[in-house]
Amino acid sequence: MSDDYHRPTLTFPSGAYNATQVRLYGLGAEIGLSVPGAPAPFGDTGMYVETAPGASITDEQRVNALDVLEKYNSNKGRQDILNGIIPFPEIPIRVSYHFKIDLKNFGTAILSTVGSTFMLGSSPEQKTSCGIIVGYAYEGHTYDLPKPKIMIIPAFPEPKIPADDSEFDAKEPEGYAVWLVDKLDECVELEMNQGFVEQIVLEANLPGKRSPTMYASKMTIGHRGGKLND
Repeated sequence: MSDDYHRPTLTFPSGAYNATQVRLYGLGAEIGLSVPGAPAPFGDTGMYVETAPGASITDEQRVNALDVLEKYNSNKGRQDILNGIIPFPEIPIRVSYHFKIDLKNFGTAILSTVGSTFMLGSSPEQKTSCGIIVGYAYEGHTYDLPKPKIMIIPAFPEPKIPADDSEFDAKEPEGYAVWLVDKLDECVELEMNQGFVEQIVLEANLPGKRSPTMYASKMTIGHRGGKLND
């Protein structure tokens, strides 16, 4: 446990205590909101996310929606729209999250996640977002991660970090967010390694240079011979 952190400020959106809740803290991604006939751009990348086929709205609704999106084009504005703080037409929308990864000598890569299309004001069948996670809280204690992890998370970040929540509320102006998940939820962790092909491919995999765990895995597979009863 990191003694430098305060205890987490436990919150439960459903109103019921969840003993298996895990709070993830990290940098949130840029939010995109797409409406029928108006795809959401990924920053200045030239890529867009559309709503599901078949979703339709009136011309008046589209004009009103685009006016609001143009006026509130920050992450906070997008979040306020989702939370119903800013008036917005009740139309089908799709929420996307994306952030840029700076790769030396390669330019910029984009990681993006897209959930299902849903009516604004209701809850989508599929919530997916991404972020750079730096810490987590579980059973009333907060922990540091050894290094930041890029994760795809089956939840949207919370509208606001509660006061005194492991001190991450002080970092909210810098783009930090909190995700509330269950320990049995599935997530994806992306491991990033950057280097020369010699390092990433050859030195990491040539015989005599593999880690002991790699050899153990190879020996186990060889012993079984591909049959469950070997």
